[in-house]
Amino acid sequence: MELITAFLMTVIRCSTPILFVALGVLLMQSSGIVNMAAEGMMLVGAFAGVIGTFSFHSVWAGFLFAMLVTAAFGMFFALFAVRLPINQVVLGVAFNLLASGLTTTLSRGVFGLNQNPPKLDRFASVVFGLPFPVFAAFLLVPAVSFFYRRTRAGIRIRSAGEFPAAVEAAGYSVCRTRYLSCFLGALLIGAGGAFLSLGQLDFFIENMSNGRGYIAMAAVSLGRYTPFGTMLAVLLYGTGEAVQYRLQAMGSNVPFQFILMIPYLLTVFAQAGFVRTDSSPAALGVFYPQEH
Repeated sequence: MELITAFLMTVIRCSTPILFVALGVLLMQSSGIVNMAAEGMMLVGAFAGVIGTFSFHSVWAGFLFAMLVTAAFGMFFALFAVRLPINQVVLGVAFNLLASGLTTTLSRGVFGLNQNPPKLDRFASVVFGLPFPVFAAFLLVPAVSFFYRRTRAGIRIRSAGEFPAAVEAAGYSVCRTRYLSCFLGALLIGAGGAFLSLGQLDFFIENMSNGRGYIAMAAVSLGRYTPFGTMLAVLLYGTGEAVQYRLQAMGSNVPFQFILMIPYLLTVFAQAGFVRTDSSPAALGVFYPQEH
C-alpha cells in the first residue's frame, strides 16, 4: 500500500508543473494565439523563481517573482503575436531560442559554471509530503472551467478564438481580449516553471524544461481544449515520468535512454490513438487586424 501511495504522490508531483503550463496554454490558445513559446516561458519562470528566491530569501517571493517576470515575457510575445500578421509557430520557436540563450547566459553570469548551488528556501509540506502549489494547480482546473463558462471575460476569450468578428460586433476589443489571455496564461506558465525549479529540483539547470512546454501543448489538444480533459492528459504524462523514476530506482536492465523516452512515448501514442478530430479553436493562429 505504501508503494502505491508513494507512486501516486510521484505522479501528482511530476504532473504539477506541466498542469500549470497546460492551463496557461489553454487560456492563450483559446483566444486564438498559438503558444509554441510555452517551452521558453516555462524556462524563464524556472530561472526567475530561483533568482527571486535567492534574492528575497523566500520561496513564495520567488514564486510570485517568477509569475510576474514570465507574464512580462508573455506580454512581449503578445506584442508580436497580436499586432503583427506573422506565423505564430515560427514566432514561438524564436522565443524559445531567446529564452534558452537568455537564461543560460544569465545563469552562468549569476551562479557561474562550477559553483555549488546555493541553499534556497523551500516549500513546506502540507499533506503526504506535497507542498501547497500542488493543490493549487489541481484546484485551478475547476476554477479555469468556471472562468471559461461563467464569466464574461472567459466567454470573450473563447469567442475571440472561435469567431473574433462576433467579439468586435459586441463592442469588445479582440486585441485586448487576446492580451488578457496572454497575460493570464503566462502567469500560470510562470508558476509551472517556478515549481519545476523550486518544488522539484531546488535549483536552476540550463534548459531544464526539457520539452515539458511542448508536452503541455499536446495535453491541451489531447484534452480537447477543456480544463478537466487537459488535467487527465497531464496525469498520463505524469504517470509515465513516475514509471521512469521507478525503473531507474529499481536498477532495471532496460537501457537508460529508453527509460527516459517513456513519458514522451506515452504522450505520442495517446495523441495518435485518441485524437481523431481537430478540437482547436476555429481562429487559432489567425491574425485579426487591430480595431480602428
